[in-house]
Amino acid sequence: MAEFKPTPSQRLAIEDRGGELLVSAAAGSGKTRVLTERLMRWLTDPEQPRSVDSFLVITFSTAAAAELRGRISEEISRRSMAEPESKRLRREAALVRRAPIGTIHSFCSALLREYAGKAGVTPDFAIADEDRASELRNLSLETVMDAAYEADDPGFMQLADTVGAGRDDRRLAELVLRLHDKLQSHARPEDWAKEQAELFSTDAKDAGDTPWGRELLESAGAELSYWAGELEALSQEMLGFEKMGKAYYSSFSTTARMLRSCAERAAQGWDRLYEGLDVEFPRLGSLRGGGEDPELAELAKAKREACKKALKRIEKDFLLPSAELLRDMRRTAPAMRALLKLVGDFDAEYTRRKRRRSLLDFSDLEHLAARLLTEPDGSPTETAVEVSKRYTEVMVDEYQDVSAVQDMIIRAVSDGGRRLFMVGDVKQSIYRFRLADPTIFLDKYERYADAPQPEGVPRRVFLRESFRSRPEVVDAVNEVFSCLMSKGLGEMDYDERAQLRAGLEYEGLVPVPELVLVPVQGADEEDERPDKAETEATYAAKMMRRLVESGSRIDDGGTKRSVNYGDIAVLLRSVNVSGPVWRRALAREGIPVEAGQSGGFFEAGEISVMLSLLAIVDNPRQDVALISVLRSALFGFTADELTEMRLKTPEGDFYSSLEHYAEDSDKARNFLATLWELRDISRDSELASLVWTIYEKLDCMALCAAMSDGEGRRARLFKLFELARSFETSGWKGLRRFLDWINSMKKRGEEPAFPNESTGGAVRIMSIHRSKGLEFPVVFIGDTARRFNTGDLRESVLVHPKLGLGPKLTDTLRGIEYPTLARRAVAHRLERELLSEELRLLYVAMTRARERLFMTCAVADPEKKLSKLSPCAERRMPAQALVSMHSLSEWIISAVLGTGSRKITLSIGGDTHGEPQPLQKEARPRTEPETGPKEEACDIDFERELSWSYPYKAAELLPSKLTATELKSLAEPDPEGAPMLKKRSRLFRKPDISGGTRQLTAAEKGTAAHLALRYLDLGRINSAQSAAGELQRLVAEGRMSRREADAVDITSLFRLAQSELGRKIASSEKVLREFPFALLCEAGRFFEGAGDEKVLLQGVVDCCIVEPDGLTIVDYKTDRIRPGQEPERAELYRSQIEAYSWAMSRITGLPVKGRYLLFLATGAALAL
Repeated sequence: MAEFKPTPSQRLAIEDRGGELLVSAAAGSGKTRVLTERLMRWLTDPEQPRSVDSFLVITFSTAAAAELRGRISEEISRRSMAEPESKRLRREAALVRRAPIGTIHSFCSALLREYAGKAGVTPDFAIADEDRASELRNLSLETVMDAAYEADDPGFMQLADTVGAGRDDRRLAELVLRLHDKLQSHARPEDWAKEQAELFSTDAKDAGDTPWGRELLESAGAELSYWAGELEALSQEMLGFEKMGKAYYSSFSTTARMLRSCAERAAQGWDRLYEGLDVEFPRLGSLRGGGEDPELAELAKAKREACKKALKRIEKDFLLPSAELLRDMRRTAPAMRALLKLVGDFDAEYTRRKRRRSLLDFSDLEHLAARLLTEPDGSPTETAVEVSKRYTEVMVDEYQDVSAVQDMIIRAVSDGGRRLFMVGDVKQSIYRFRLADPTIFLDKYERYADAPQPEGVPRRVFLRESFRSRPEVVDAVNEVFSCLMSKGLGEMDYDERAQLRAGLEYEGLVPVPELVLVPVQGADEEDERPDKAETEATYAAKMMRRLVESGSRIDDGGTKRSVNYGDIAVLLRSVNVSGPVWRRALAREGIPVEAGQSGGFFEAGEISVMLSLLAIVDNPRQDVALISVLRSALFGFTADELTEMRLKTPEGDFYSSLEHYAEDSDKARNFLATLWELRDISRDSELASLVWTIYEKLDCMALCAAMSDGEGRRARLFKLFELARSFETSGWKGLRRFLDWINSMKKRGEEPAFPNESTGGAVRIMSIHRSKGLEFPVVFIGDTARRFNTGDLRESVLVHPKLGLGPKLTDTLRGIEYPTLARRAVAHRLERELLSEELRLLYVAMTRARERLFMTCAVADPEKKLSKLSPCAERRMPAQALVSMHSLSEWIISAVLGTGSRKITLSIGGDTHGEPQPLQKEARPRTEPETGPKEEACDIDFERELSWSYPYKAAELLPSKLTATELKSLAEPDPEGAPMLKKRSRLFRKPDISGGTRQLTAAEKGTAAHLALRYLDLGRINSAQSAAGELQRLVAEGRMSRREADAVDITSLFRLAQSELGRKIASSEKVLREFPFALLCEAGRFFEGAGDEKVLLQGVVDCCIVEPDGLTIVDYKTDRIRPGQEPERAELYRSQIEAYSWAMSRITGLPVKGRYLLFLATGAALAL
């Protein structure tokens, strides 16, 4: 091993003594070497040497513990060889094998076995595996749910009717399990639950006096102040230009003044802001050509629009006064108390079942150890004092990933932290979903003093030198995160303390990291279409091939060599989704990929088909699985054949259609014969034998070998066979149980691990999470345009460790739910924390690269994307701007544009066969005027080409999609006699820059009326005043804006509610409102001469009353007509309501018994 020469900061971390020490170690800064060397200094101290078994060393994975133990053992052996006369070093070499170096769970397990009597467990307890624990959880949940229903507690019944509403109790059951898991991060979950139960019975008068109100007020105040400052600065800058100042200054300064006033109100309480959250955006004056400074004008308008959007987000949180919000919180209190009790009962039952079997799970290990070591007030017990005396020092690696309960254990056995050494990097804290709490590290990071300090004073050391990455990579990382990371997003400032320094010297230069925007034709910006990932992966594969074939050189231990595919790693945020796409794209380009590293095991085509086949062997009446198998390469049924099957037997499940089809099809008969044979085999064979029989009978291995990535496919099939065999050897039996086990793995997001069969010359594809702690010569970060996954924020009840529960309030009578004050606050905090973790993930990904770094993103229109992000890009991006973005790529692009970076090449990759084209302009690319195509010599038969006639003229004139509303235009006389359809109207309107002061158009008023009728409770309207009250409710719930509500004619609503048709709507048990549909139908229904062509008919039915004997269709019309004109106007809508009737009858299978056009202007309801 080369001699270790520590840097000054490393030396300080190694030698500092006398108190709690936090080491903030940046990526690649040698933290493991520092930890090892610190331990060795203790062992070889000339005055008072310590023994290796007097150190408790905690890591956060078994593999990391084994690696660290190996390094310590190797270092002791090396020094022992250098000092052969040292008996003490030889003794230490023997002791290291049993030194307490391991995970927090291994420490807790040993502690509980030693103090089993005090902890209340048997010393021979076993650790429950996930499948056994899952079974016990389900049994426990079933027991407590049954007991809760029998008790008939009003709070629980409210909980079941709201949160648990649905066809079964699945939502409620999942909520209980999820909340129970979240509670495990707390040292004493029962205390937290008790605090939450009391919090919901708040007696506060102002919402701002609650934790939730304070969260939202502080956030709103900060954002309002930020935007006030931005607009103030812009307005002052405008004064330097005569034309711009005249056109824009007044508007910007007025808005800024109102924003500042609102920010002051936010500091005074909830109701003060609610009453005064009124910000105007006066119309801008005319400024031709951008005035004296077009870039400033563009920036000003972009900032103004961003401010409007931010204000709309704030307004959503402040729609109601304190009284209503707090009333809603008190209304949810019984259900939330019932939920917390249910979770407590579940925990007790689950614990009882585990103890009866002498089982503990990992959470038990932590909580029992915490109770053994700490008193209820957190002070150490006698046991903790006794245990802590054993250790010279407690050393914790990856300290940024500890939870609250783990930190409590660690401090209890380190003499209250006085003998504690912690090392980690909070910028790499990416495991919040596993209950890690980075704020524990951050608190010390901000609060502790720089080392050295007097004895007993907590201190910190910063390790900033990266001994991994080239200066080009280090510079790019610093550029991006100096721009993006702050306390507002990222939970810390990326200042001088956090910035990396290149710790290694490299000869020569290499190209700086690249960000390549890959255009995808015809893609929507918000689409997550598979072809976007396919196009991006294919482009990246060609970049890899160019890199390898061009002979690019990299440094390898001081010598230069050419890059090979084994040097390259592809890092993806969602490897299970995108990994298979990238694997296929690389295989098509002839690039080897490590079989076990690309993620998406269960999503791989061959595994998905095999699991579907096993599913229908167990039960063939599963449509999705059956169709998947039929369409696979194993059996090769075409889409046309499947369509024919279904058309012959449209009723029942698909298996019935297949059976009928087999009467006239040898192919289908052969499939059924194979399926029945496999079903017979499954009854008498072991599971692994069944899987192998399928492989042999269907020649699966040979089929896979003939496909792209053949070896990878075969390896995955072998792994599935091994899973089946290991499932049986563990004591489980049965095909259905195996499929349930696989589904539970998929639900937990687990992937079976299996060794790579490559020779080391293959590209590795892995998740960013999995890459942590690794390094690669060349890194590709892909799929960066994937939108952030905020699905967890849509759960029925949100949970935050500090803000608690965030439920929705459910109105069971009206079948609607809306967010409570608590939910809005919890969602706000969780979103910020989620995005902060996404930013840290990007840091982890970028810092894996040693030599070359490439980032790719697929976008519909790169120039448009750049033009959108460019105006607001800044050298230090504010958190307020970043939280409104939707992907890593938008963050990276903003950083590159905002800094005018030369540290990252931003380029557009056009033709996938060509090199990416670097952008010459730094921040605000402009679209260059198009030039005409160059004339080229050609050899084309123009007469033949121009006289060619398209053979499908009728279909050419047909739209591929037709809305029911467009049918009205077919009934209107066309003065030009144009065929079939009138020319479509413009898709886009000019943006509204009136600041909300203009009048609504007739179309917008019609939309407002339809919006009101969608959500109004007609049964509550018995006067004009009650109709106005219903509209006010919709505004308060955020269903419609105040302007929209004001545009609705209250008289027409009252008239409808009192009419016979209105009373029928109000009293009917089932009414479909604003019901969308899309059905393929014969074009001949609407167009003459259309032949057998098909057209997709789309529409939205305003109102459909569903009764056992048929349907009643009601279509609301806002036409401005006089009484008596209804019959004539109705004829224009006849084809439209006929289309609605046909569609609803097809969908429901019920006849239409009534069709009405309701003209709101006159109150007349015409039956058609």
